[in-house]
Amino acid sequence: MSFYRKLSIRSQLSFIAASIAAVMLTIIAATYVEMSGIIRDNNERYTRDLEAQIKETVHSNKDVIDRLMTNVAYNQDVQKFLIEPNAAEAYVYSKKIHSLLINMGTLKEGILDIVVLGENGRWYDLFGGNKAASYYAGSIAPEDSVRYFGLKDFGDLYPSRNVLLVGMKMKSLQSGERFNSVIGTLFFVIDPKALIGQAGVVSSESATLVYLVDGDNKIMSSGDPMEIGSELNGIIADHPAASKPINVKLNGRTYVVQKEELPEVSSMIVSIIPVSELFSDIAKIRRLELIVCFAGGIAMLLLFRLVTNNILLPLKKLMSFMNNIRRGDLDKLKTRISLQGYAEITVMSTGLNSMLDKVDHLTHQLLETNAMLYEAELENKKSELTFLRSQINPHFLYNTLEMVKGMAAVRGVHEIRDIAKSLGQIFRYSIKGENVVTLETEMGIVDSYMQIQQIRFGGRFHVQYELQDEAMQCLIPKMILQPIVENAVFHGLELKEHPGTLTIRGNVRDDRELVLTVEDDGLGMEQERLAQVRDALHRQERDIGSRGEPRVSSIGLANVNNRIKLTYGEEYGLEVESALGKGTKIRLSMPARRNVHVQSIDRR
Repeated sequence: MSFYRKLSIRSQLSFIAASIAAVMLTIIAATYVEMSGIIRDNNERYTRDLEAQIKETVHSNKDVIDRLMTNVAYNQDVQKFLIEPNAAEAYVYSKKIHSLLINMGTLKEGILDIVVLGENGRWYDLFGGNKAASYYAGSIAPEDSVRYFGLKDFGDLYPSRNVLLVGMKMKSLQSGERFNSVIGTLFFVIDPKALIGQAGVVSSESATLVYLVDGDNKIMSSGDPMEIGSELNGIIADHPAASKPINVKLNGRTYVVQKEELPEVSSMIVSIIPVSELFSDIAKIRRLELIVCFAGGIAMLLLFRLVTNNILLPLKKLMSFMNNIRRGDLDKLKTRISLQGYAEITVMSTGLNSMLDKVDHLTHQLLETNAMLYEAELENKKSELTFLRSQINPHFLYNTLEMVKGMAAVRGVHEIRDIAKSLGQIFRYSIKGENVVTLETEMGIVDSYMQIQQIRFGGRFHVQYELQDEAMQCLIPKMILQPIVENAVFHGLELKEHPGTLTIRGNVRDDRELVLTVEDDGLGMEQERLAQVRDALHRQERDIGSRGEPRVSSIGLANVNNRIKLTYGEEYGLEVESALGKGTKIRLSMPARRNVHVQSIDRR
């Protein structure tokens, strides 16, 4: 026993696993030969043979029914009845096909009715009463050969309320344009036995139940005639068809269920046998299994009890110590645990003590780090407060501009009044409202900006607008066009000695892309400088200069280009064309998006 105590937990568990395996191998070796033979014989005999019999019968009867339907569908009188435009002639053909349908019904026992339904609305029923079948005509595709709809209930039209409906599309044999076109639908109403025969009847000596069910899980064939037309038990029906039998529990009993689909007739063969019946011949083997398993269970209980007693006390001590720590007993963090037992127990206690040492060390580090972070946060708050104090209240600036405008109006300085008014509109537009506006709204701010520049330069340049009405309703990011216009004024027209022209165009291309163009006839750029600008736009730099002038701020060309690309994707953005002495053209492209709810601002 002392030697056993010194073994590791892993060695003891390995010994237990080996013992269990030995017991299980003994059970399997004692029962395998007899059990496998009995199970194979019972399962194979009561499933495969019966399914093969049903398959053969169904396929044989289906071939007969399909041939009969084909003969009717392509009969010359039936074809003429469906395509004859003259009603009187069609009536004559209807008399002919009546005899045909009567004869067809006698060729196969179980044909209850034949329905001919034309695409032109003509209809003929052997018994003159089943118009409900036309409901299923739309479910048959032209490329389908013959479709089996399963069991249907047409009321009291037929001796049985559970009849099988079969349909197919009829195609024209007339040469010309109508050849092979669908001219009608043919339905056969048949007794299920006409398709199944006696294949579903199983000998009373067998406990196997074999059903043929349709796509709605209605029983078409059963050894019990009372079950025909009822639905298969939902628990069994919910299990999909599989190549191997499956076990299903129903009403406290376990059944072996085998399913095989018959897609050509939209049905499925289901065989059911109780497990108790399947294994009824192996009672002796089962008793032997119980005896062996009982003996093995006693042996395993003894082994587990032995192992449990050897590890229980150390583990209880360890669990108690860890629970004290989990409950927040800080004194336990300073103490260490000592466990006597197997090698793994010693390793666990040593590892736990080492972990507690690290936790204590990390706790001190965490406290020091938190103190440093707190000091840094205080400094950050001070910096934020200083920054906020340095901010100018936007409303104060706007109110100041309104005051300047009012004073200029009172004193008759109209230029200052107009400049203050335009600045106020621009400032209010930039800090309020949505981030996305219509082009019409953006042009209002461009107008305000150009009014300021016209006053500044004394009307030295002329502004032209070529804007489609459709483009004016497109949505664009706010302040996307004004920086481009500003760039054209300061770097194109301002340095020009003679009066210049600024042209702003807007159009929708291919009903999906909005293209805005700002063109000036100013100084333009050399090709080297143009290449630098294009390269900078390609790299998405935030600042781009022009002809050695101070760089445009973050609301300049690069800012506009970046905003468009980040908003709409890399395929959109700015394109710059320029020639020295001829001027510069900047083209903006973005998706043409419209929103009737976006309102334009007042262009006062």
